[in-house]
Amino acid sequence: MRQRMTVGVGVLALVALVFALNFYKLPVVALSPGPMEDVLVRIKVQGTRVYDSKGKLYLTSVGVDDNVRFYEALLDLANRDVQLLPRTQVFPEDDSTDEIDKENVALMDLSKETAKVVALRELGYDIEPSGVEVTQIVSGAPADGKLETGDRIVEVDDRAVTSTDQVRKAITGHRVGERVAFRVTRGKASKEVSVQVQAADNQPRVGVVLRDLFPDLPVKVTIETENIGGPSAGLMFALSIIDRLTSEDLTGGRRIAGTGEITLDGSVLPVGGVAEKLIAVRRRGVTTFLIPADNCGDVRGRVPDGLRLVKVSSLEEALRFLRQPAATATAPGC
Repeated sequence: MRQRMTVGVGVLALVALVFALNFYKLPVVALSPGPMEDVLVRIKVQGTRVYDSKGKLYLTSVGVDDNVRFYEALLDLANRDVQLLPRTQVFPEDDSTDEIDKENVALMDLSKETAKVVALRELGYDIEPSGVEVTQIVSGAPADGKLETGDRIVEVDDRAVTSTDQVRKAITGHRVGERVAFRVTRGKASKEVSVQVQAADNQPRVGVVLRDLFPDLPVKVTIETENIGGPSAGLMFALSIIDRLTSEDLTGGRRIAGTGEITLDGSVLPVGGVAEKLIAVRRRGVTTFLIPADNCGDVRGRVPDGLRLVKVSSLEEALRFLRQPAATATAPGC
């Protein structure tokens, strides 16, 4: 009887352990191939003529599971299409899932705005920033507790500023230990804030992330997307806007996918989850993918057969490739 009871207790303990493991959340994130969307059909324009294209320009995305349980992780490890990464490698350590979702929505909105400005500048419109907004404060930095997210910087050291470049030049003009005088608009109030400069990455810094604000654009462009966040569609947004606003068909009848964050100077920055995006692209039968040059190292040995990668570091390089279809075979790849 005693032996039976011992075995019974052991079985119950094992069942309890298995049950508990099923609810144990691991400190990892699972990345998987996400949906693709033809951006051209998502571009809506008012006030000027638009043009149709014979081909398609796809944005790509990554499925992100931030709630990986023990047994789900075992299945993910057996799936070659899924990549498990430490959560701290993907997201800030202290951010909750809700905070991350909000940040990704904000990054997507900023990506759309930046793409519009870059595309319209490429088409000859003169567009200059009209203000500077604080979008993030680095925890523990000199600006922490002094400046706030949403502050609009109107003066630095008693000089009016209207662009992030002007603010950065004013800050880097100081020596470490000196103080920068900001005048900001916070809500309806005007405040003066003094922040000490410290060294970060061998540069004078105060610990803020800034964004340029722009007046109403000369062409009203809307980009309609659903359930996609982050900045990685910026390149494809900019290319699609240019394609819709010019008679030249950049697609040349081709189906082209891509990824990359776009900056106001037209640079294309690396993004995450590119290997998973390549899987989704090849499954859709697309054979050409525009990839940020700095992402090439992330996909070595993981490029699906039959998929041609074209590395770009700027909008100009992407446009050069699209405008010269014959250049596909000789375009620089990874």
